[in-house]
Amino acid sequence: MTMLRQTRRLVFACAGLLLAAGPLRADEPPPGRVMDLAYEVYLGGLHIFSMNVTMAQRAGSYSVAAAGGTRGMIGWIYKWDIKLAAEGADAAGAIRPKSYASETDWQSTPKTMRLYFGEGGSYDVQRNPPEEIDVADEGELPASLPAGAVDPLSLAVAATRALAATGKCAQTLPVFDGKRRYDLTVKDLGEATIAKNSYSIYQGPALRCGFTMERISGFSKKRRYTRQWDEETSEPPTIFMAQIRPNMPPVPVRYEGSIALGSIMIHLTKADVRSELAANAP
Repeated sequence: MTMLRQTRRLVFACAGLLLAAGPLRADEPPPGRVMDLAYEVYLGGLHIFSMNVTMAQRAGSYSVAAAGGTRGMIGWIYKWDIKLAAEGADAAGAIRPKSYASETDWQSTPKTMRLYFGEGGSYDVQRNPPEEIDVADEGELPASLPAGAVDPLSLAVAATRALAATGKCAQTLPVFDGKRRYDLTVKDLGEATIAKNSYSIYQGPALRCGFTMERISGFSKKRRYTRQWDEETSEPPTIFMAQIRPNMPPVPVRYEGSIALGSIMIHLTKADVRSELAANAP
C-alpha cells in the first residue's frame, strides 16, 4: 500500500477514535453546556495531525462537531483537512441520530457527504461529487440499518452512556458512516496510571478501553469477515479514559495503536466546559 493511502487511513482512523468522548450527562444541570477538547496526533514521534472536538448537550438533543488537519512533515507532503458534524435526539439516555456530515479536502480535492437517518432503519446518503464504487470493495449500501445504528460521532455519545452509568466500557454498537457498515465492540482492559509528560495536560489514573471491529459491508472484499479494527493494525487500539475535572465527564486522555507506518500516540491538550447560552449572548 502506498504512503498516500496509509496516511489517509491513519488520519481518518484517528479522527474517528478521538471522538469517543463522553458528553455531559443528562442529569447534569443546566442543559446547554458545551465541552471543547483538543488533541495532537503523533506517528513514530512525529507530529502529524491536530483535531478539535466540540460536544453540546441540550434538553432532549445533542450535537458533536470536529475539525482537523495534517501537520508537520506529513502536512507538508499531504494536505488533508476534515470537518465532521452530527446531531440527534437524546431521550432518557436513548441516542437517536438524525444526521451526520463529513467535509474533506484531500490535496485540494474537496468532497462532502451527508447522511440522514429515517424511521425503521431507513436512511438517505448524499455525496458531492457522486462517489464511484471501488471494484476492490464491497460497494453495496445496506438495504436498511439495524435498530440502534449510529454514525461515528453519535457512537461517541452512545458509547459513554454505559461508561458514565456503570464505570465500564463493555458494549457492542452497530455503526454506519454513509459507506461502511460495521459493529464496534468496546472492551474493558483494566486501569492504568498515566505519568506526567510534556505532551498531555493530564496525568493520573485512567480506564483502558479496547476496540474490535466486525466488518459487514463497504470494506475490502478480502477482509470482509475479519474481526479487526483496521486491516493495517497489528494490535487493537486502546483509549485511556479519565475524568480530569469535577465538572466534566470522562474523556479520552490518550490513544495508543499502530499501523504499518508505525506506532500512533494521541494526547489530550485541551479540555474545557462552557455555557452555550453565555457563548451566544450578545
